[in-house]
Amino acid sequence: METIKIYLTLLATSIKARMEYKVSFLFYIFAILTFYAGQFGLLFVLLNRFHEIKGWTVGEMIFLYSLQAFAFGFTNLIFSQLVDFDKMIVAGEFDRVLVRPLSPLGQVVFSRFEMSTVAHFIIGFTTLYFGSHFADIEWTIYKILLFPVIIMGGVMIAGGIRLIVTSVAFWTLRNRSLVHTVIFSSKEFINYPINIYNTGIQFFLTFIFPISFINFYPAHFFLDRSGASLLHPALELGTPIVGIIVITVSAFLWKVGVNHYQSTGS
Repeated sequence: METIKIYLTLLATSIKARMEYKVSFLFYIFAILTFYAGQFGLLFVLLNRFHEIKGWTVGEMIFLYSLQAFAFGFTNLIFSQLVDFDKMIVAGEFDRVLVRPLSPLGQVVFSRFEMSTVAHFIIGFTTLYFGSHFADIEWTIYKILLFPVIIMGGVMIAGGIRLIVTSVAFWTLRNRSLVHTVIFSSKEFINYPINIYNTGIQFFLTFIFPISFINFYPAHFFLDRSGASLLHPALELGTPIVGIIVITVSAFLWKVGVNHYQSTGS
């Protein structure tokens, strides 16, 4: 119980720090919303010209985007500090984390709470509404109950990948290029249905770097597209299982990295 209170205190302190400059906070949210608006603008231009992309209509594409927005929104909310973890290593700040009687990962995660991800949730709810409307999704009780499970699975996938990239810093000290390539740039692959790519890339995004389970495969279930453009129909509900696997592997690599860690000041 005392440990939880400490984490909540760290969380509250982080929120206060992030909200100290309210104008800057609001401008940052506006910048994120503008960025997403630009991506949607490009999407509508393409769909206006071609009407569909590999059999995906505008409503289905918007819903596909909503799953991604929710998953990465929660991931940024929870795992935002991992992006700058290499700075903690180089500056020796991680030494202080290790001497405290708390989980090192818990301390790192709760040391920064990214409130600006409210922009992702605005985008998520907006695209979910319009995507459901234009794609004529029939929201059964089963789909409603499964939706948060799918989002949680997507968060475990995205968060687990982020933790794996973070763990690399224990050996390399710097991992900025890997962060930008794997965490940020890779999201562009799932802005569109992965069946637009060749079979090799589809296999890679499914079994090697499984970010397609964040939105592409579960979208088939909610949109009742079972069997269409899937490598296998069973994959459409694989997100929670893949999420558990990815987060388990990432936690193991983090633990190995912590055990390998040697202070930069030693």
